[in-house]
Amino acid sequence: MKIVVNDHSGHAFTLQLSKQFAQSGHQVLHAYSVSFQSPKGNFEDLHHSGSGLSVLPITIKGKFEKYSLLKRRKQEIEYAQQLIATLKTFQPNVVVSSTTPLFVQQHLQEYCIRKGIKFVYWCQDIYSIAIQQIAKERLGFMGFPLWYYFKKLEAGLLRKSTHVISITPAFNDLFQKWKIDPKRVTYIPNWAPLPEITLKGKNNEWANRHQVADKICVVYSGTLGLKHNPSILSAAAQYFRKHKEVLFIIISEGLGADFLQKEKEKKQLDNLLLLPFQDFQDMSLVFGTADILLAILENDASTYSVPSKVLAYLCAEKPIVLAMPPDNLSAAIVVDNKAGYCIAPDNVQGFFQQIEKLVADPVLRQEMGFNGRAYAEKNFDITHIESRFMEVFNTILN
Repeated sequence: MKIVVNDHSGHAFTLQLSKQFAQSGHQVLHAYSVSFQSPKGNFEDLHHSGSGLSVLPITIKGKFEKYSLLKRRKQEIEYAQQLIATLKTFQPNVVVSSTTPLFVQQHLQEYCIRKGIKFVYWCQDIYSIAIQQIAKERLGFMGFPLWYYFKKLEAGLLRKSTHVISITPAFNDLFQKWKIDPKRVTYIPNWAPLPEITLKGKNNEWANRHQVADKICVVYSGTLGLKHNPSILSAAAQYFRKHKEVLFIIISEGLGADFLQKEKEKKQLDNLLLLPFQDFQDMSLVFGTADILLAILENDASTYSVPSKVLAYLCAEKPIVLAMPPDNLSAAIVVDNKAGYCIAPDNVQGFFQQIEKLVADPVLRQEMGFNGRAYAEKNFDITHIESRFMEVFNTILN
């Protein structure tokens, strides 16, 4: 089978899936955006992936203009055109497209329909809900036509897809409203590449490089966009200034990271270390350095987003503190498996207290870390995950 996996963001777990397809004997093209600001998988080490895997890193002109509609639309079309040009040569049986902006999806899907290629929409987020919130904040009621356009576009793309892979049952109500045939929807939850996240000691090369091995390190690693409230992280650092042994490490880029840099300078937060996205090869060392891992998500984002960083955290064998709605799928996994705590995002004091509880109790940190890793080992088997995808492909191709 000839399979295209298009993951605009360049996640590690989608690359793992493409590697697995190739190892099983399929011809695989894996495409991702070099220009999009996000943590990337390990695209440097592909020698164990088999000869069936080709990687297409797509670079667009200039920096990706995430928050400029007109510039972004032009860049998304440029990305789609480069991908389609390669598809003409590769001639796939099926295209799976994930974490991909709507204009890219539109052009890619139209090409697949014209050429009779099966198009699988791997639904990781509901973009139009986020666009609705942005339009309300920036344009008030004048933003309604913009939001309505994107809602109609997104619903149409999902309906016209050969099949939809959904990462959470929380999308089902919206799918029903948008009249998406439930028989063409398969639920496959996200995962993290467990074999690539190895357990490392705290006194490691990365910790020594940044001179943090002697600290209790509270780490956030991942994007900080409009669905996050980075002020809770700077507030936590300010609260913990009385704990000289505690250091907050934020690994991110973009708007949220820029905000935290200003907060650090303004409030003189010497216990806040800000770093850019790290190479995936170093992530095991980063997690080894961490004593506590953090993730945040705003109330309005809970229904359309499942933070994949939390799944990577589970592999790290470290406790997790979440500031997000408890009904989010990631939050439920953490709490149900006693791998950490979840606090409502508006309960700032509660967030501080749960971190403080873990700072004071290394035994509890160890227990919760073990629980998280046990969940990952039980649920992140890539061969089983591959079989779920192959069931979908075989169904739509026969």
